[in-house]
Amino acid sequence: MERQSRTFKLRLSPAGMDLLIDSHCHLIRSTRCLLAWGTTLQVAVACLDLVPAAVVVERLSAVTAAGFYGTEEHHLGAPKDLTVTAVRIADRVAETAPNGDPPMLSAIYIAALQQLTRTDCDTLRAAYERVKPANARLQSA
Repeated sequence: MERQSRTFKLRLSPAGMDLLIDSHCHLIRSTRCLLAWGTTLQVAVACLDLVPAAVVVERLSAVTAAGFYGTEEHHLGAPKDLTVTAVRIADRVAETAPNGDPPMLSAIYIAALQQLTRTDCDTLRAAYERVKPANARLQSA
């Protein structure tokens, strides 16, 4: 049986780790469910996928300046289709800014975490419901 998940590696600074923790806590409070760290990343990317490309470009431009990248590696297990959604976001950004370099997936993941902290509870609950079937497959594997 093929694995339904993979490990996503985030290299974060202490500020980046704070962002991950804040995002995770915000999602838990919004859903009133204890969730895996990878679910937070998956919901964050699902939320970012709903944001207009111009806003995603804005978020991405702030990622490097915010100092969220670092040397501490953090591994989060999430469904493989997380990459599909992140690549779709990168493609939309590339279409919006065709002269720029396409964003790295790691930047998309951090921008998604930033977006999650700005997302209202109802939207987060709806995003969580959309990704829940993938998480159920992940937990049963």
